[in-house]
Amino acid sequence: MAVIQPEKNLQNIALILAGYNRVSNRVRKKMVREIKEGYDGDEIYMGENKFLYELAGHPIIKYVIDAVTGARKNGKKLYDEVHIYNDIKSFSERINVKAYPAVRLHQMKDSVAGHWKDFYFNHIGYGQKVDVFFGDTPRITCEDVEHVHGEYAKILGNQKDTRGKMIYLVYGVVGFDDMKDNWLEHRVKYVKVGQNRGKLRSYVSFEDFQARIGNTGAFLKNIILDPVIDTKAVDFVYNIRKMLAPTAFSRVMYYLWKMKHMNIVKQIKNRSINLNDFYNCIFDVLSKMSGVDLRECGGTMYRIKKNAARWENDIDGPKDFEIFQRRFRDPAGADKG
Repeated sequence: MAVIQPEKNLQNIALILAGYNRVSNRVRKKMVREIKEGYDGDEIYMGENKFLYELAGHPIIKYVIDAVTGARKNGKKLYDEVHIYNDIKSFSERINVKAYPAVRLHQMKDSVAGHWKDFYFNHIGYGQKVDVFFGDTPRITCEDVEHVHGEYAKILGNQKDTRGKMIYLVYGVVGFDDMKDNWLEHRVKYVKVGQNRGKLRSYVSFEDFQARIGNTGAFLKNIILDPVIDTKAVDFVYNIRKMLAPTAFSRVMYYLWKMKHMNIVKQIKNRSINLNDFYNCIFDVLSKMSGVDLRECGGTMYRIKKNAARWENDIDGPKDFEIFQRRFRDPAGADKG
């Protein structure tokens, strides 16, 4: 495979994903069934621009934008450009884009992976590192952004994964034990019957900790990563947090059975996944699902321990939003900490 030389004078760039589904009634009904399985019956926003809902006098996404654009390194703004996917017209009516000279606004047209693909192939150069955030995590601060940026920089292009492949893609996860100031306790639900009784329902259960997606990640544009982005395999990675829900679980299990990853099948059923075994099989599954050989592509998870709950506490539905409104009105919660 040919090596593409990095472009010179690369800027520091961040990507904020804030797209939402616009679906027909037929597709909506199907998605509602899947969502109830994945979120254990909780109602979530669908087809709504929740990122522009007002929270303590400002749109939800403004808190994320302020945290990202205000982040600094050695006294200088951390990001030269901050790219955002949302509805341009609605966004511009609620937020003064001119007040954020680093912001580049793009019209949302696709899924998370679709926007990632558009951004990856049209707005950055090879060798460029990009930090990724989601627009519904208003608890994060500049300090939090600076922290994960530093951790991702240590990993991308510098470390190898458990298979010995250079890491070009990393996504944050949050361990249950690290969520010391969780605002959304209603999400913590347990298995009530069977061999896994007492284990958490909505967290992926590894041997040493139970995790959820931390609503942030990063990547280094490299030719080896191209097929991962082009085939939208990122959607699968993003949805790993729901892999133990019935619908997502059945799709994952099909490929694990077919590819003879029986050890992982057993671990998933027992809700005790060995992290090394997981890494060893995940790219095999991605390769089969996408039809592209991804064996040379390296990726990893980074467990966010500093202010972990701020990254997990996103706004998925009305119940979450009500709690955020209450906490932001409360002086003890006004500082988002």
